[in-house]
Amino acid sequence: MRRRRGEGGMQRALHRFHRARRASLRAMLAALVALPLLVVSALTGCTAPVSGAGAHFVTPPLVRYSAVLWPVPLQLVGAEPGARLRLTARLVTRHGTWTSAATYTVPPTGTLDLARAKPQFAPFTEPDSAGLFWSLRGPRIPADDAARQWMLDTLHLTLTASDGERVVASRRFELQGLAAAQSVRTLYTRDLRPLIDPRLPHQTHEDVALGTFFSAATLEHPKTPAVLMFDDATPGASAEYAAPLMAQFGASVLRIPVTPASDGIRSTGIISAATVQAVFDWMAQRPDIQRNRVFVYGTGAGEQLAVWAATRFPSRVHGVFVAAGTPALLCLPGTRVPPAFEGSAGLPCLDDARTVVPSTVPPLDGVEGPVVMACGESDTVLPSACDWQRVLAATRLARPGDAVVYAGGAGHAVSVPPGLPISLPAAGGQPTEKGRIAFWNAVGRALLQADLG
Repeated sequence: MRRRRGEGGMQRALHRFHRARRASLRAMLAALVALPLLVVSALTGCTAPVSGAGAHFVTPPLVRYSAVLWPVPLQLVGAEPGARLRLTARLVTRHGTWTSAATYTVPPTGTLDLARAKPQFAPFTEPDSAGLFWSLRGPRIPADDAARQWMLDTLHLTLTASDGERVVASRRFELQGLAAAQSVRTLYTRDLRPLIDPRLPHQTHEDVALGTFFSAATLEHPKTPAVLMFDDATPGASAEYAAPLMAQFGASVLRIPVTPASDGIRSTGIISAATVQAVFDWMAQRPDIQRNRVFVYGTGAGEQLAVWAATRFPSRVHGVFVAAGTPALLCLPGTRVPPAFEGSAGLPCLDDARTVVPSTVPPLDGVEGPVVMACGESDTVLPSACDWQRVLAATRLARPGDAVVYAGGAGHAVSVPPGLPISLPAAGGQPTEKGRIAFWNAVGRALLQADLG
């Protein structure tokens, strides 16, 4: 894309902003690669600790918080030993107020370490320094408003420690919109038409939006890995949340929408192999994409298409990220129509997603790079989710970077970025949150390694 005159200064300023914003991210992800079991904040920069007498909250320096949040060190220091404190998180937005609370007993040291202390009377049972963030509960709001609130707006959360009616300590956290400065463009059918058939005119009255491209390229990183994302529009798991996160990991993302059926696991639309091939060709022609570092991503209703694309075009795909769906193609609701076509012929599809049919799972052994898959062992939307993933995992010999997350006790929404209070049960949401952390840790490692070459 050519820049108009006068845009150069603004572009350079935006690149400097992105560089500063992503500096701590890359350092944190490097730690993830070196220490796979380390749970860190891959997204945040920090604020300086509060100084002065009395109890106060302390965080590491230089952490920049967003609504997408990994557990980070968070302590209440200078508190009265043995005191029983109620910690409350409160977030006021244009759509209403979000709150969460937990009770803790201060140890003899007077320092309450939320990463180690077990809470009492809380929406989570295990130590979790980010627990009061992801367990926030508030009003129901439309999907578009929710995406803007959590990913674009700058929010202010107040964390308060109280002993009865007396406030012991208070800290205000600024949660910056992770997607606020994201570079986005729309991909139209006219962009792909010459790649499908050069004889077709460039402009027609049938021109429609096909997808959305999220660029991660900067002056310092002008050529990035890329992710072809088959986007399931389920709240929290959609491109509005996942694409900006993958861009922060250093990968550009091309989103192809997938509209899920009411059951949450089928698609209601179809896509052709010719279109997917043209999409790969379009990405290969872009000077800002590493053509040998293209991943496919699909969760929920999008997983079947991600696996199909990876096995249909193995030479174009470096790695695969899938979760909470089936690797086999599922017929559109109430029909024998598949979601993927080869020319004018539909591919075989299954009517029943609950029963695992190993012969319908295409092998991923042709994918040279990492494969990351995840499921919730307590998925009520697709109870057979982990059985499907076990069959898919068995289609290849494990390679460096591969990860299979069988999240014990987790529900369906294991692909929502960590820290977001979305699609979690009112009680018992911690297993799902842990599954999200494990899935995105593995995705982050794979993308960072691809970006570093």
